[in-house]
Amino acid sequence: MTALPRSVDAVLFDMDNTLVDSEHAWFEATADLWRQAGSHPDGVGVLGGTVADVIREFVEAHPGVDPEPLTQEFMVFLHHRLATGVTIMPGAGALLTRLTTAIPLAIASNSPSSIVRETVSRMGWNALFDAAIGTEDVAEGKPAPDLYLAAARACRAKPEACVVIEDSPLGAAAGRAAGAFVVTVGAAGAGHGDLHIGSLMDPRILAWNPERRT
Repeated sequence: MTALPRSVDAVLFDMDNTLVDSEHAWFEATADLWRQAGSHPDGVGVLGGTVADVIREFVEAHPGVDPEPLTQEFMVFLHHRLATGVTIMPGAGALLTRLTTAIPLAIASNSPSSIVRETVSRMGWNALFDAAIGTEDVAEGKPAPDLYLAAARACRAKPEACVVIEDSPLGAAAGRAAGAFVVTVGAAGAGHGDLHIGSLMDPRILAWNPERRT
C-alpha cells in the first residue's frame, strides 16, 4: 500500500470539492448559461475545468454563437451561485490547522483568481496559505502543470517534494505533470493519483503529521 510522504517541502491543495464544497456551484452556473440560451442543461459541465472549458463546451453545443460576451455572463452566474453558500469539506479544517504549523501550504485552483481570493477570504483562511493561485496567475490551467509549479515556487519548494491533494482527473494530471506526489479525494479521482482516499476523514489523513524536508 502506498504511504503518504512523511517529509515534504509543501502541501498544495486544489480548492473546489477538495477544500470547499463548491463544484455544485460551477455546474449550476453552467446550467444557468445553457438555460439562458433555451437549451437543456442536463449532462453539461467539466469536472475540475476552467471558465474557458465551460465557454468552449457551450460554443461547441451552440455553433455560430458569439463567445465574447459569454465569459462575463458565466461569471455573473458563478458569483451568484457561490454566494448562496459554500461550505468546508469534511476534515479540511482540521487538516489545514494541523499542517499550517509545520508545512508551507498553497492553493492551486482552476477557478478564476478573483474567486480563489474571495473564497479564501470568506472562509477566513488568509493566514493559512503562502499563496492562493487561480487561472489568471498562470499561462495554462489544469491539466497543464502551471498552477502547481507556481504554487511550489510560492512556497519555495521543489515540486517533486510536494504533496498535491486533488479531487478531479484533470487536477491529478496537473499534479503528476508537475512531478508531485498526488493524493486524490473522492470517487472521481480514483486511479488518477499516487494514493486515493474517500475523503479527508480517511484514517491515513487523520494520522498524517508530515515534517518539512530539510
